[in-house]
Amino acid sequence: MNMRTIDVRPILALLWFLGSLAALIAGSARASEPADAAALPPEMEVRVAMRDGAKLLTYVNLPAGEGPFPTVLVRTPYLLSIGPRHNPVMDAYLDAGYAVVWQLARGIGDNDGRYRFIADDRNDGYDCIAWIADQPWSDGNVGMDHGSYNAMTQLQAASTAPPALKAIIPFVPSSHFFRETPYSGGIFMRYHMLNWHKLLKLRSFEETGIGFMDSRRALDDPQWQRMLASRPLIDAANGYLDGDELAQYRRFLAEPTLGSAYWRETMMMDEHYANVDIPVLLVSGNFDPTTGTLHAWRELEENAPNPQNRKLLIGPWNHGGSYVGIPPAEGPYQFNGTGVVDMSALRIAFFDRYLKGLPASVSLPQRVRVFVTGSNVWREFDSLPVPGLERTAVYLASEGEANSVRGNGSLRFAPGSDSPFDTMIADPENPVVAVTDMMSGIGEYSASHQDDAVLVYDSEPLAEPMTVIGESLAVIHVTTSTPDADLVVNLHEVHPDGRAIRLGYGGSLRLRYHQGFDRQVPLEPGGMYRVEVPLAYVGHTLAVGNVLRVTVSGTEFPVLDPNPNTGEPIATATRMQVSQISIHHDEQRLSRVELPVVDL
Repeated sequence: MNMRTIDVRPILALLWFLGSLAALIAGSARASEPADAAALPPEMEVRVAMRDGAKLLTYVNLPAGEGPFPTVLVRTPYLLSIGPRHNPVMDAYLDAGYAVVWQLARGIGDNDGRYRFIADDRNDGYDCIAWIADQPWSDGNVGMDHGSYNAMTQLQAASTAPPALKAIIPFVPSSHFFRETPYSGGIFMRYHMLNWHKLLKLRSFEETGIGFMDSRRALDDPQWQRMLASRPLIDAANGYLDGDELAQYRRFLAEPTLGSAYWRETMMMDEHYANVDIPVLLVSGNFDPTTGTLHAWRELEENAPNPQNRKLLIGPWNHGGSYVGIPPAEGPYQFNGTGVVDMSALRIAFFDRYLKGLPASVSLPQRVRVFVTGSNVWREFDSLPVPGLERTAVYLASEGEANSVRGNGSLRFAPGSDSPFDTMIADPENPVVAVTDMMSGIGEYSASHQDDAVLVYDSEPLAEPMTVIGESLAVIHVTTSTPDADLVVNLHEVHPDGRAIRLGYGGSLRLRYHQGFDRQVPLEPGGMYRVEVPLAYVGHTLAVGNVLRVTVSGTEFPVLDPNPNTGEPIATATRMQVSQISIHHDEQRLSRVELPVVDL
């Protein structure tokens, strides 16, 4: 694969699990012999039997004093997080009088069973909660906490309505597996999936090799070059993954449409959200993808009862920062302390109310609280999207050559374009490489905007501040020369010195899914298609004098695996071809981005 630039640091592969690790690497597990569940030492290790007889490693930590106690449960597939399970965040629960239980997912480590991505966490979560409620040290009230995959296990367990589960606090969950991971807009996330599956077996970071967690090194390493560029895609993990992890990687690729029996067993559907009849505190960050968090929020709002017991908090945090409520130190934004939240106090107060029945000492002012970067202010609403929101459209326009920052693309607040379309090339063997620091979710993209394979549309310098709170929608009229292609759409704030800072995580769509993720419909080359590409959440105020930029491309490597563009099954395709993609913006085909602009 001949990439246009190698100065790249995208590590989106980390983001899904950093929240499960960021606060948890500060210690090591103490080995202990399995204990009798009836015994009451401060710490014990037990093997808890599930309904099918599988026994799962479970650690119980009890607070000082006489029980019984309410319990906070974390269910995880990460050996790394089971190791240093003592950390300031979770130990604060012990100090507040809560028992803390960690359970390792089936098939992980030496646990019984086979590991299957999230599919067993509904029943296993129910069984673990029932076991806790039956213990002599338990008062029968259980809450669940933690982030990333460990947030997904909460939603899965809550969907089975265990009687003892009284409240959950999911941080940065993934919940729509075709919009976020393992697929992003239907585009397989190869680099992420190779890294993430490897992580499940790691007991220490010393076990990682070149390229793990560092895509710049990966692109220079022969093994990673092969894994990131080899075809067929379904064989790319051979020799790197094995066992259940290799089988799961391949299973994702064998299930390319949402709505199959596999995904109905795995993903939370409407009927599952309808069963979540308990208080929920959802947490995410401006510099996290947020797609899964907000998908779960919408599903709960549309299907679950008791909305007044539901809260949403989005702060100026990355994937791991969301767990501890601390803004990232890196990036172009300075918060001067305004973005810090005492997450331990908030979560303990939440559980005090719903597990202990005590008045909450700390709570969110309204159901939704979000931090707006740029303005550095918190704002509260009763719902999200913001009530009474009127979307503002910005229209793509050009003189026919919007390719790169050297082109003549423009972004207008009223329809009108000198030329009816722009054309770019999507070459799977020479993809656009995005330059960004994905650890914090803040990206400086100026280098990739030099590429003619990226269409660039700039507004005039803003005459007044513009605040965007919510998820935008790109409406694109497109033709292609191939039966399949990808669209990648991003928003940026361009500063006077030329820095293009990406706002949120943008959006992407594999066009074979233009009729929905439940089917694959090839394109008719040359045919006109109107498609909608949802963009990830943004909570930001663009400054006076800065420029709003929209970019459109057909590749974004290595975060998104390039499309072979042939229309063949992605998992087994070996042939690749270049696609010419035209974005149309004449009077009849108003390609645009609809922004959730809010007056602060």
